[in-house]
Amino acid sequence: MLSCEVNLALTLIVLDPGHGGHDSGATGYGLVEKNLALQIGLKVRDFLKQQYQVEVKMTRETDVFISLSGRADFANKAGAHYFVSLHHNAAGGEGFESFVYRGLLNSQTGRYQQVIHQEIMGYLGTLGVRDRGRKDADFAVIRETKMPAVLLENLFVDNPFDANLLKDPAVIDQLSQKIAVGIAKAFNLKELFPITTPDWKKEAVDWLFKEGLLTNEDWKKTVENPLPLWAEAVVLRRLYEKMKQK
Repeated sequence: MLSCEVNLALTLIVLDPGHGGHDSGATGYGLVEKNLALQIGLKVRDFLKQQYQVEVKMTRETDVFISLSGRADFANKAGAHYFVSLHHNAAGGEGFESFVYRGLLNSQTGRYQQVIHQEIMGYLGTLGVRDRGRKDADFAVIRETKMPAVLLENLFVDNPFDANLLKDPAVIDQLSQKIAVGIAKAFNLKELFPITTPDWKKEAVDWLFKEGLLTNEDWKKTVENPLPLWAEAVVLRRLYEKMKQK
């Protein structure tokens, strides 16, 4: 749509909602892990893409089964910079915990984990959620991925306190946001829309048109369908800032 192009080296995050298809994962109190993991994964994806300069891919976006090795292969072939596997616990416990591969707690992978873990618990802790801590383990998806990886166990579906939280849409929204913010902080992602001036997008589009960077047809499409792509938003932001300096 725009006649100018953006060429940014973006951090690629692969989100991995656990289970799927015939593999339901943990269940309890009417909650099904595969559904919750996908719901949160989609929200994390959307929040990241709406707020940061980042590329996001998902191992699954629907209720399908993918093997553990298939998930790792997907991230490896994509050349991901980070892999986040989303899960929920069961079998007699409560709280939140995160995992990296065995022996990596004190590595860069562990430092990423620490930032994300703290961001999530900074929210969940206010709700009374138990912090089960940062851990390492020999889980296949974090063992077979070639990039730094973390596995998040977002509360216990079979614990009444945790389950009630997971049934609250506001908690799901905030938890998803905190996961995204934690990833952004760990990788120093740049904000996509830090400008909050009213109507700045419309002003920027109008300015692009006046500067001859948009045809009349493109201008109409942009007004009717404002910023359908993140790349367009980056261009508009940069040009808007340039406009304001004049």
